Amino acid sequence: MRTFIKLLFPLMLVCGLMACTTTGTSSSDTSGQSPEAQYQEPDYYLDFDDIMIPKEIDYNADDSYKLDNAKFRAAIMRFSGRVEVIELVQYFINNMTKDNWTLVSNNKASKVHVMNFEKFNKSCVIQIDDSFAKATTTIFAVEVKGSDNGLKSK
Repeated sequence: MRTFIKLLFPLMLVCGLMACTTTGTSSSDTSGQSPEAQYQEPDYYLDFDDIMIPKEIDYNADDSYKLDNAKFRAAIMRFSGRVEVIELVQYFINNMTKDNWTLVSNNKASKVHVMNFEKFNKSCVIQIDDSFAKATTTIFAVEVKGSDNGLKSK
């Protein structure tokens, strides 16, 4: 009986090692990424084509408001999600700069971060409220449409 156990143990060890190497090669067939990683949704633009929204925060349509007329377009967009607030602040600073926004101010008071960005005919304020379980992000954006004639006083 002892010799049977002595032969069985190395056989099981070899089979276990072969199973581990088989598992390792099959996962590398998809170029090192799992199928979920290949099909993740990218970051996106919602109402303004130059304000990128990270995929980690969810849009709250019931708490949001949009106005679009001939003279201007405005939106209050609310999002929430479990994210690192410091990383979210840095995300908006980096991506707004890439989309040619100028950072006018970046303020932090207790658990609220407020960033103010401007462009030629646009203004955007991003407020991030840090709470225990999730961060709530509110984006206030305004775009003035048309030429300078609408901006001149009569």
